[in-house]
Amino acid sequence: MIIGVDIDGTIKNTHQAAVHIFNEELNRSVKEEEVTDFYLDKAYGLSKRESTRLWRKLEARIYSLGVPLPHASQTLSRLAQEGHRIYFITARPGMKKVVQVTEKWLTEHGFPFDGNNLKMGCQDKAAVARDLGVELFFEDAPHHLDKLVAARVPTVIVDAVYNRDYPHNLPRIESWDEAEAWVKNPPQMNKILK
Repeated sequence: MIIGVDIDGTIKNTHQAAVHIFNEELNRSVKEEEVTDFYLDKAYGLSKRESTRLWRKLEARIYSLGVPLPHASQTLSRLAQEGHRIYFITARPGMKKVVQVTEKWLTEHGFPFDGNNLKMGCQDKAAVARDLGVELFFEDAPHHLDKLVAARVPTVIVDAVYNRDYPHNLPRIESWDEAEAWVKNPPQMNKILK
């Protein structure tokens, strides 16, 4: 099976790292649980533009920090060893420094990254998934979920506070321990898409 996997919020607790770095930069003490949206602007009282500008300034540091979500690297490595093809498909910009930080982080944390299975700058993950022949996608961000649903890419939501009200009836995992069941039982996914 060809599996598409987002990075931030899907295999990595990026919000935790971002809150830490934003607090440091802005001399604030916002707690991670106070960030209930995908983006940080509301929690910090920033405009969308201010938040985006600050994120761009800090993103390499944010992306280098943070730990994988529990069991993510082990589960994906096991699936790769079983013959499944894993693609890491992320909206992170394909700038040299961000690519290097991302590749280093994937390698350091034992993900099945082989130098050719990372797709950066993917604002339309559904189009990338279709081009790669992805048969199952793991994603957390509502705006990316919308595109995957519209393109009928079989998708599993990785649970996060900002996607719990997602309106489409997609399967959801709270832990990567639950992911293998969706890979090993594709008929379950076919029922969801009908």
